[in-house]
Amino acid sequence: MSGVQFGELPFIKEDTKVYSCAYSPDGNSIAVSLDNGVINIYSTSNWDRIRTFSGHNGVVWGIAFSPDGSRLVSCGNDSTVRVWSNESEPCIRTLTGDWDRVSSVAYSPQGDTIASASDDGRIRVWDVETGECRIILIGHWWYMYVRSIAYSPNGHQIASGSRDFTVRIWDLKTETCLHTLRGHAGGVYDVTYSPQGDRVASCGRDGTVRVWDVEMGTCCHVLRGQDRPIDTVAYSPQGDVIASAGSDNTVKLWDSETGVSRQVLTGHSDSINCVAFSPNGGHIASASNDGTVRLWDIGSGGTRQARVSLSSGVLSVKYLPQGNQIVSSWQDGTVEICDVETGVCRRKLTGHASCVRCYAFSSRGDILAFARNNGTVGIWDMETGTCHQTLIGHDDYVMVIAFSPRGDRVATDNFFGIVKIWDVEAGECSHIFIGHTMLVKSIVYSPKGNQIATSSYDGTARMWDVDSGVCFYTLGGNSVIRGIAYSPRGDFLASAGSDMTVRLWNVETGECCNILIGHSNKVNVVTYSPSGDQLASGCEGGAVKLWNVETGDCVHALVGHTAGITSLVFSPNGSELVSGSDDKTIRLYDALSGQYHAVIQDLNHSIKSVDWNPDPTANCFVIVCVDGSARRWQVIGEGDQRHVRLCWGPTNDIFSVRDALIQDVHGLSQLNKQLLKQRGAAGEPFVRLRELSKKVISMASAVSGLKQQPNEVVPDPTSSASLSVEQPERQDQEDSDSKNMSDG
Repeated sequence: MSGVQFGELPFIKEDTKVYSCAYSPDGNSIAVSLDNGVINIYSTSNWDRIRTFSGHNGVVWGIAFSPDGSRLVSCGNDSTVRVWSNESEPCIRTLTGDWDRVSSVAYSPQGDTIASASDDGRIRVWDVETGECRIILIGHWWYMYVRSIAYSPNGHQIASGSRDFTVRIWDLKTETCLHTLRGHAGGVYDVTYSPQGDRVASCGRDGTVRVWDVEMGTCCHVLRGQDRPIDTVAYSPQGDVIASAGSDNTVKLWDSETGVSRQVLTGHSDSINCVAFSPNGGHIASASNDGTVRLWDIGSGGTRQARVSLSSGVLSVKYLPQGNQIVSSWQDGTVEICDVETGVCRRKLTGHASCVRCYAFSSRGDILAFARNNGTVGIWDMETGTCHQTLIGHDDYVMVIAFSPRGDRVATDNFFGIVKIWDVEAGECSHIFIGHTMLVKSIVYSPKGNQIATSSYDGTARMWDVDSGVCFYTLGGNSVIRGIAYSPRGDFLASAGSDMTVRLWNVETGECCNILIGHSNKVNVVTYSPSGDQLASGCEGGAVKLWNVETGDCVHALVGHTAGITSLVFSPNGSELVSGSDDKTIRLYDALSGQYHAVIQDLNHSIKSVDWNPDPTANCFVIVCVDGSARRWQVIGEGDQRHVRLCWGPTNDIFSVRDALIQDVHGLSQLNKQLLKQRGAAGEPFVRLRELSKKVISMASAVSGLKQQPNEVVPDPTSSASLSVEQPERQDQEDSDSKNMSDG
């Protein structure tokens, strides 16, 4: 069986080049346009072709569904725009008036108008019912055709991209150009609005994706990584992901806020003309000159045992102080408290008007403080599950929250570097710490709770007296301090700097008592061992170092990571260290000997955070990736035989393995059967579920096979393969939960 790309679904094979694809609003069908003038409609449940439209003379460049899905609009090389009924084959209306080929069409969100762009450099807005041209927008150079157009979510604006190197934002009420966005070094091939309407993404010949602020008309991000022309760009329905594709034959997924590359989807053998997200954001369709439309399940993130009901991306995850439950915050504004062993959600805190950006627990675990997008902080009673205080006072996002050791105070900061101390019971601000001139990156309380330390992008760390609000020391100033940590006794403060050093500061005198030199790149994170005799640091280049705090000597240089370290956590007894990295791996080390124990690979996304269970007998940790997926791992074995086992992971109703053959599959969907057959699978999968549930399956390879037809040869298990299989049915969940995923 030939290799299957992670998250891939069955593909659609056409006899000619595919230029455009579009999901229907309900996600039940997908339309594809071809270079022979034909439009095919497929069912997304089984990928059967259910309808064919023909009438264009030549290439069909663009297609779009009406908001209610009842109609489809198309444009082509024959200089026409055609409106089709999605319930019958005849063309309802043909709109003419463009002087040259029509390269892009879009339905307004209200469904009453259609916009088209043509090679004459003009944009036309048509009345759907009458077929009359209402508006003609002129501004792009007439001999540099307009390649793409998009309506804003409210329908008040249109964005257009042209071969004249510009993106233009048009006001449809005044019929004027609001902004001309310049920055691309070549023709602009595609434009798309974010779901919120405040951003426009564009791509083009220069091989970049640019994200623009619609109101200000300024460039927010330039996404680089595809060194050939990019032909298509799309926002996910949630707005957190941007997909781009083009002449390098790959689909690339980007984090829309940070501009960081999340994932690269490979499989096409020729340039990609169009990408489209499904309405729920779980799938991507890509249309290519190789004659295929490939479908990708971008929600697949790994194998799970327990069913953890996750509704959107995880922003952060932490253990409760008792170690028996995990709390996670979500992009949809909910906070979930889940059982550690089973992953089952025990309590869901809802009612937040915006997403929960960060949170912290009191030391006893009885109070939860969380920050909302609107600048407020909610204080929740964990026993009753009710919010009994809302802290109001910040003018922008609250980026960091820290509880005092006694749990009676909360420290918060916002975008402007202002730190506030709040009385938890009264809900009042007791002190405002002003001194930092840029965003505060971290806040930590001293073990006694009488001080806090803050680090900022202004290059300083500051130590403050909590009772008086006075800053008694300002540390650093030569480089950005990227992380800080108090020693367990509170007598020293460690700082990680962009100058490639770790500095140890005497809390009593404010003097730097040691500079730890050895990293060859910016130091991202620093943490003390529970006993305080060791210090771990990780840098942008992927190196992790263990230091003797008393002597300042590097006792171990831990190798293996190939990209920046994002998180370091000691086990509760200090014997082991877990590191997370942008290289999409987790590594487990013996903190005393520096020996490598285990590596967790193939996570497909960078690691955002790691948190170790505070219960020393549990021996497990939880990780969060930048895609919002969370997983719990348990460390098992003794000495050199230590390895990790996956306890639970993301919920997306799929079971994903890599380098694998498949046998004993229960409840395999029609889509996955079709994918396996496209990849050369023989026979039908069969089931011995109770036997399967007892097997230990490796993350690196699940050794199994397909039931063979006579005279068929089983493929080599070492060949590259990765596929998705549906979870067992609910009644078999108890058996399924006993399965283990192990990685040595």
